[in-house]
Amino acid sequence: MLLGASIPALVIFSFSDSSLTLSRAQHFYGTRDFLVAFFSILALAAGAMFAESGILGQIWLRITGRRSAHPAEGHSPLRLGETLLPLRFDAFLMGVFLVSHLIFFRNFFLNPGLVSGVLAGNLELKHTFKTIPGVTTWTQVSLVLGAIRGMRWSGLLPGKVKLISVFHLLFFGTLFVRAVLWSERLALIEGAVPFFLGALPRVTASAGPLGKMLLRLLPLLLPVAVLVLFVSFEFFRSWQYYASQHSSIFEFGWRRLYSYYFEAMNTGAAILQVGGFYDGIAPPLSHEAHEAIYEGLYLGTLDVEYNNPGGIHYVASRFGNVLLWPFLFLVGNWFGLTWRAYVQGRFFALFYPITFLGLMEILRIPYWFGLNRVLPSSVVIVLIILWAATLSRRVKVGRYAPEATETWGEGGPASIPFRR
Repeated sequence: MLLGASIPALVIFSFSDSSLTLSRAQHFYGTRDFLVAFFSILALAAGAMFAESGILGQIWLRITGRRSAHPAEGHSPLRLGETLLPLRFDAFLMGVFLVSHLIFFRNFFLNPGLVSGVLAGNLELKHTFKTIPGVTTWTQVSLVLGAIRGMRWSGLLPGKVKLISVFHLLFFGTLFVRAVLWSERLALIEGAVPFFLGALPRVTASAGPLGKMLLRLLPLLLPVAVLVLFVSFEFFRSWQYYASQHSSIFEFGWRRLYSYYFEAMNTGAAILQVGGFYDGIAPPLSHEAHEAIYEGLYLGTLDVEYNNPGGIHYVASRFGNVLLWPFLFLVGNWFGLTWRAYVQGRFFALFYPITFLGLMEILRIPYWFGLNRVLPSSVVIVLIILWAATLSRRVKVGRYAPEATETWGEGGPASIPFRR
């Protein structure tokens, strides 16, 4: 994703014709901003490769003095949590998801006429609705719920679930309604991508040669999928307002998508320039200082319609030119660790969809840094990991046959017998 998709996307957006943007913002982005982003992505890639190599796991085993039953994979064959996570936990998360969305959409229920107004293209209506911090925030458990359901369907977690079911229709239907009424395509992506990643082992196993080749090319095909999804929603979201200014919905759609990404990079470049990133040794920038620069720029020189803070450039402005690359190397380590957990089917892999989404949006928003929308799912994942860590004290494990170990090595946790 980093080398095969993020860097090519950076090159394309950096050296394309900036006049294609639909924004009226002042142009700040230049070659030095490209180089900052380029070397930042390389630092992430270096950290990810280091963590994927397994060296960190070997160091941890040496420190703790533990021996792995599967040295090649670096983890124990006995993982009770991944074997015992009950289906009723999905129902609990779904309850949180639905209740928080009912509160989130309370204004649409109280004023049904607002639905027709939004569908007619009045996008300003959503800005009149107030969210409730700490309550509507829990709509974001879709990240972890989607991942768990995908992992159950693929067999990585216990419990047989059907792909077409009332549970999944309710889950994705709610996200679709949110994407339409709240103009939040990212909400639908946050449910679909984690589910797909969780289901990917089963999809890969059942795919033919052509299907497996397409899956290997997935990072390169994602931009096309994003474009199709974006244009489809823009037809309902803003096409009626802009139809008289453009020759076709496709031409409008791709230029608008280009504007979102390029202007996010342009915003990041503007903040780097104003914040003194290029004026010598630049220390980290506080959140308050960053927000002051950000809001000041949008008062006069930038376009409020394309107001994403930038992804990799946001991190650059916050950490300064001294700490930026060491910090990104550490973040890359996190990427690599979540990938290893995903390959091994461990609970820590529930963080991988967040990482993956962050790589998809690395040029537009700081998805894996300073973004509150990942907080609810992160809290749930931590609680799941803590629950799994204490299981060995509450569940007495019996002896298991040698063939059970062999099955586990192939990724089949269901063969491990236990007694309470």
